[in-house]
Amino acid sequence: MQTTSPPTVGGLLAESALRLRPRLTGASLARPIDWVHSSDLHDPSPFLTGGSMLLTTGTQFPAEDDDDGYYAAYVDRLAAAGVIAVGFGLEVIREGTPAPLVEACAERGITLVEVPYEIPFIALIRWVADRISARERERDSWTLRAQRAVSIAALTHGTLSSVARALAEQVRGAVVVLSATGDVVLLESAEPVDVAPLEVEARRMLARGSRASLDVALPTWPGFATVQTLGQRGSLRGAIGVVGEGAHDVATQAVVTGAIAIAEVLLGYGDSERHLEQRLGGVIVRLLLASEVRSAAALAEEFSVPLPDTIRVGLAILPDGLSSTDRARLVDAVTRDRLAFVDDRGETLVLVLAASGTDRLRELVDAAPVLEGVSVGVSAPLAPSEAGAGLAQATRVLSQSREPGLRAFGGADGGLLDDLWSPAAESLARRRLAALDGETGDLVACSRLWLDHNGHWESAAREAGLHRHTLKARIGRVGTLLGLDLETFAGRAELWALLQASRA
Repeated sequence: MQTTSPPTVGGLLAESALRLRPRLTGASLARPIDWVHSSDLHDPSPFLTGGSMLLTTGTQFPAEDDDDGYYAAYVDRLAAAGVIAVGFGLEVIREGTPAPLVEACAERGITLVEVPYEIPFIALIRWVADRISARERERDSWTLRAQRAVSIAALTHGTLSSVARALAEQVRGAVVVLSATGDVVLLESAEPVDVAPLEVEARRMLARGSRASLDVALPTWPGFATVQTLGQRGSLRGAIGVVGEGAHDVATQAVVTGAIAIAEVLLGYGDSERHLEQRLGGVIVRLLLASEVRSAAALAEEFSVPLPDTIRVGLAILPDGLSSTDRARLVDAVTRDRLAFVDDRGETLVLVLAASGTDRLRELVDAAPVLEGVSVGVSAPLAPSEAGAGLAQATRVLSQSREPGLRAFGGADGGLLDDLWSPAAESLARRRLAALDGETGDLVACSRLWLDHNGHWESAAREAGLHRHTLKARIGRVGTLLGLDLETFAGRAELWALLQASRA
């Protein structure tokens, strides 16, 4: 997972160009350095982080080296802050490292190195920063490769075991899946790992019946281990445990979370009659609603249907007593020609489709016999990252009417507020607000902030970090450019409507 070694004091000493001289070495030579700080303060500890290295020229030290108590207290503060090494710059203030500093570092197990006069501190800082950046780039690349591998496994095989196997290979560990009753139904292992502690914890979580996740310490495993339930509270479908090498950092979490999201959906689909495309469509919908846009986009790309830049989220209410055969035909009709990704949730279907496909969906709802009696609400056009908001909009449309047919959020039945958020109003508002572009200050942000404070100059200016006269001047400019009298309620109401409709 990671080939570039982390920066360490040992690595700094091995860098011939830096010509560092070791005075005290120990176990901390191999510890990763999180950062290198340079300070000549008497007490730099408030500005230090754990795992850091401190560089100093000693200007803060006593002129004479006979105050052992000063050096002991100084190094105590460094040790308490988590400093693992000290680098002393030679010949800036004095020729050699103060003997009491050497003794204090030795007593507290802190590595001490000497930095020659001709080597600037920035050279050490840059050396460490370059290696940290290289590791971060490497982690990002690994994340993308791992997510792609898991997505390909889901697309190619469409089975829980294929996803678990791919995840185990990517994290170089193991994946165990338990049923809702706590039985082990699947174990995929890329490395020999004792997953028994994960199984015990998973059964404990399943017995509580709540959706939960927990990191677990494995005594014989140097990496991470985590377990998570699958399904919703009150109807858990099982649990999954993942063991991998390295730390459970952001990169690993992204891969594990995406794979678990796919595995959770695949676990819920036990009907072999469903087509793979329909099942993966459901995975994509749930990933989007869980804000896992990157995983959804990667899966959609492997699905040969790139995720649209602008989507609509739909909610379909199915008639009572619909047979399983008719339900399968209905899902097939909506997903035919890849019109929409569909997640079948029993009494409802959640759809994600390109905004441009709304007319096709409307024609289908109006004309297809299998969709007779189905009520469908769709959201306004949104970015994929706003899928959750889109489902809320579709739900609101259906809360206003359950009559068969398709209705869109922002339509005539939605009231004035929905009408302000319609695509036509949004386009008009954006054109009007374009008059504010290129002006000094962010006039749109100032306008929203001012209205959020009910036109109160003092509080709005304070939050904006501006003088109230500056804010007044900017709002006055807004009124001039938009042709609005912002001293009146009508003018302020129109400005608010423009901001709401434009989603500025």
